[in-house]
Amino acid sequence: MGSDKFVELKGVRYPRITIHWMDIVGDASTVTEEEANTLMCPHCVTEGYLYDVFEHAGERYIRTFATYELGDDPSFGDRNCFPLSVLTKNSKRDVEFALIFMSK
Repeated sequence: MGSDKFVELKGVRYPRITIHWMDIVGDASTVTEEEANTLMCPHCVTEGYLYDVFEHAGERYIRTFATYELGDDPSFGDRNCFPLSVLTKNSKRDVEFALIFMSK
């Protein structure tokens, strides 16, 4: 992975990652059966750096960030947390590869 593919802060390499995920959508309006059948989860894309993967209450999650501050005590911004279950199959695979890179 080239240096343009990660950022290193305090000796930790955070890989750049693009994740595709399915969002939850809701609609409280009253609609016909035909209109109800058109409600779909949107396919979303997030670009940034993989912060970590963790487990909580039996579910795996990932955290990402897109903005960071340099210095002795770096700060992270534009953060997101996703349940791994909403990621597409390919993005789950990409996260696993990124974790291998982080562990080296």
